Amino acid sequence: MKNSYRKYLLLFTASFSLTACVTDELSLSNISMPKLWSVETPKDTVKIEDAKYLKSWWKRFNDPVLDTLVDKVLSDSPDRLIAEARVLEARGIQRTARSVLFPQVGASASLTREDYDVQGSGLYPETLHDARFDASYELDIFGRNRRSFRAADEGLLALQEEYHDVSLTLIAEVMRSYIDFREAQLQKAIADKNLKAQEKTLSLIQELKRVGEAPLLDVERANNLVNSTRSSIPEFNRAEKNARLRISILTGELPEKLVDQLDNQASIPGAELLPVMVSPASVIAQRPDVRAAAHNFAEATDLKEAAVSNLFPSFSISSFYGVTDSVISGGTNIWSAAIGTAVSLIDFGRIEGQIDAASAREMQAYQLYRKTIIEAVVEVETALNDYSNISESQNSLQQAYISADKALELSQTLYKEGAVSFLDVLDAQRSANNAEAEYLRAKASQSESLVRLFKALGVY
Repeated sequence: MKNSYRKYLLLFTASFSLTACVTDELSLSNISMPKLWSVETPKDTVKIEDAKYLKSWWKRFNDPVLDTLVDKVLSDSPDRLIAEARVLEARGIQRTARSVLFPQVGASASLTREDYDVQGSGLYPETLHDARFDASYELDIFGRNRRSFRAADEGLLALQEEYHDVSLTLIAEVMRSYIDFREAQLQKAIADKNLKAQEKTLSLIQELKRVGEAPLLDVERANNLVNSTRSSIPEFNRAEKNARLRISILTGELPEKLVDQLDNQASIPGAELLPVMVSPASVIAQRPDVRAAAHNFAEATDLKEAAVSNLFPSFSISSFYGVTDSVISGGTNIWSAAIGTAVSLIDFGRIEGQIDAASAREMQAYQLYRKTIIEAVVEVETALNDYSNISESQNSLQQAYISADKALELSQTLYKEGAVSFLDVLDAQRSANNAEAEYLRAKASQSESLVRLFKALGVY
């Protein structure tokens, strides 16, 4: 008896010792966060805002078509509906894990008719009635079931945050695709306009050449500019079509159903002010990907602790009550009650291996949380940096476009007066076309950087 007692005492001592080794706590509070943003932006373009004022931020772009597309994404996007189904799946898993915390009760009943075809046996047909109830309950002394339930709960919370992260990503993606669509649409319109003007100029030069007032070189130069502009139009058609197809995937609509919404030409949407959260900590607290990573870490920690609980014995209570009734024997009550225990004595390292694997998964979740925080800060600062520099570039390109357009008008006037050559007119026309295209591209880039910033703030 003493040897048996010592064996169990040694087992419990070893178990508690191993538990202390494998449950060294990793704490998310130990992860450092920046107190301020490192990127500086012009004060007249920045507006400090709290998260609650950033709801439905896409409406600041003042584009009804864009608002409709975002609403469509939030209602019908396949990716969002898949994420929603995953949440429902996790909710079912959580309910299953929770059920183990309570007694399991079952019931059964049967009706049997017996007849004996033996003459002179004295046996008569008999009907047997049987009803039984049984119950079992695991005493969760060492918390394995509670920790498994907590892990399932954290897994559900993580998937709910991932659902919000998917929603935010889809909003940003459909906005970027819409901006790309509008840019391609406008670039194509500009190219068509320039092509018509250049073809008109080419016809004029060809007529001057015919009457001997212009050299063949001017005709070839004008023809070169026409063909160069014409060659850019298929590329804009391709970009416009591809952007429309991306919008189709994101909204869950067939491409032909988007024709009426997108065919009317409109400007590139944009907002005037750049919102910034008060501090990196407030951004991190709002971002769904960071919250999902925190819940994933908590889930991994609970699963590790549940694995550690397997080192200890499990205890269960079971009971049974039944009634059997027949014509011959009458009613008979049957019942039983029992308490049981089970413990793994020799498993050749199976439980320890499970604990090691669970601890490694916890460390992975911890490092993923660290990485997610760094990515969150970098994403915001990158968007701030992009917006600041692109805005500065856009202002310069706008002035360059205005100057190039004026230079084109002046060169055309001087050419008519004979003060400059036709080559000067073509150069001015090419510069004006390029300046307009670059300005439009910068405007689209500025809007896209603003979308990236709103997404990085983690609110929708």
